[in-house]
Amino acid sequence: MRHFYYIFFIVSVFAVMADPGCAQTRRIVFSPQWTPQSQFAGYYVAQAKGFYKEVGLDIVIDHPSASNPALNRLREGSSHVITLQLVQAIKYIDQGIPLVNILQTSQQSSLMIVPRRKDIRTLQDLNGKKVGIWKAGFGEPAQILANRQKLDIRWIPFVSNVNLFISGAIDATLATSYNEYLQILACGIQPEHVFYLADLGYDIPEDGLYVTADYYDTHRCELQAFAEASRRGWEWAAAHPEEALTIVMEEVRRHHVGTNKVHQKRMLDNILHLQHRRNGSSPAFELSPEDVEKASDLLLDAGLIRNKITYRQITGQP
Repeated sequence: MRHFYYIFFIVSVFAVMADPGCAQTRRIVFSPQWTPQSQFAGYYVAQAKGFYKEVGLDIVIDHPSASNPALNRLREGSSHVITLQLVQAIKYIDQGIPLVNILQTSQQSSLMIVPRRKDIRTLQDLNGKKVGIWKAGFGEPAQILANRQKLDIRWIPFVSNVNLFISGAIDATLATSYNEYLQILACGIQPEHVFYLADLGYDIPEDGLYVTADYYDTHRCELQAFAEASRRGWEWAAAHPEEALTIVMEEVRRHHVGTNKVHQKRMLDNILHLQHRRNGSSPAFELSPEDVEKASDLLLDAGLIRNKITYRQITGQP
């Protein structure tokens, strides 16, 4: 299978190079949605190993700031490609921001509700409790779950890290299995009960690569090359996790991010696992129509979007 994909990649490279619109090196500014970490390892690998250059691309990886998030950069044109979660992409499309998915890395939900108190053993035990939620969003599936279960939860926003949880200022928190949950375990706290949203019927894939519809229409050649080289970066990271981790840590140190190798290794392991569908099949690196329909119906039923977003819309098909 790997041999077949390598042949496919080489054929794609020559096809891109043969296209007159891609004959010269093209510059693309790419903004992951957060600070440097293993969540974006495949892109760092593709850059470091020269996969982007091989297809005639000059890729600038420009991480966002709290005051100027990735979506803002995409809308103003200072970034051409960003990572974004499927739920957020559907909401933005419904709000009139046409987005196109060109690569889907996540195939499973990482979202969890992690109790701080030992007496929280069931979802109903969350009634009347204070639960942390990211200020930037990402928690919509958990909020929908709470509404459907008629839970009276007091949502407490936080920017990042697990300080509110560790200090006991909240009763539980939303977390991703690849980041906040690992931070909680690293602090010596072993929650007795956690709630995985994927196990509760809310298994919505998360990260993918997105561009504006206008940019997609005028740069399909370069974007295809970018997606294929990024996929190759992720597959290389899966085959060489220790070397990929070294590349991640170089990026982390370059941006002075406060983290450590142990945490980033655990994150990388988890991220690579989430790229497999739950049946254990190899990473598909594409959205499935069923997942788009499930996410769209979930948001529509909850009143978070006004119109159903289709698979054809989000993948740029006419």
